[in-house]
Amino acid sequence: MKEFRDNIQTFYDFYIIVLEGNMSHAAKKIGVTKSNLSKRITNLENALNVKLLNRTNKGIHLTADGERLFKKLKEAFDNLNIKEEIEGTLIIGSTRNIADNVLADYLCKFYEKHPKVKIKIITDSASNLNNYLLNHRIDVLIDYLPQINFSEKDGFEIKFFSEFKTCFACNLNFFEKEGKRIQSLKQLQTYKLIIPGSSRRRQFLDEVLQKNNIELKPIMEMPDSKLMINIVEKEEFIGYFIEKEIEKSSLIKLNLKEIMPINSFGVIYSKKRVNKLVEDFIGSID
Repeated sequence: MKEFRDNIQTFYDFYIIVLEGNMSHAAKKIGVTKSNLSKRITNLENALNVKLLNRTNKGIHLTADGERLFKKLKEAFDNLNIKEEIEGTLIIGSTRNIADNVLADYLCKFYEKHPKVKIKIITDSASNLNNYLLNHRIDVLIDYLPQINFSEKDGFEIKFFSEFKTCFACNLNFFEKEGKRIQSLKQLQTYKLIIPGSSRRRQFLDEVLQKNNIELKPIMEMPDSKLMINIVEKEEFIGYFIEKEIEKSSLIKLNLKEIMPINSFGVIYSKKRVNKLVEDFIGSID
């Protein structure tokens, strides 16, 4: 009987390793050391006389025999109505502006499904976030699309999930006094402007300005943030925002004849480092 239980435990160990996609995470969930868990899998491979996993510094990968075994175990555990409550940590990287305007609904949906998972959000500059993804400090990156630093041919998955319109806006008093008369980008040249500094969103705006042969000289440049809204609400300035941002404020959108950029967002992750948490988070944004 003990031998039977030990065999079931070892098969379960293998099953959890595949679900987690990481030996350390699996060991923590099962409650054993990583070396102990590794020995168990080696013993299982020896008993079955097959190779189940290829283990490298970059993670684990199923062999063909491993894939067949996992499929059978999944069917068996599903038939036994064994439901895994996944634990672990999902680390998401994003700029502050994207996090403020995009992530809440998706995170809540993911949390409802996996309440035991720790979710960590890292906000930073786009360049730093790119490095975090390359160096595996984050599991997924939420960023503007098209993404110029990662591509599928380099081993990354890029999935679109949302888009937002952009606009120029001012406070109500200034709109009544001046804003109603502003109908083009060119007219903005004579007003005090606040525009995001070096960023992908600024790049998209600059492309529209160049196309229309217009140069804007803002009096302030700053990161995309709530600070911009707070300043424009108080002063006779015009700011450049995501429309969804100003819907939650007292600002009034300027109706310009030019079509403003539409910002698309996507989730980016390494195909080689996909685990169950990443898969389920991606699933939550469908």
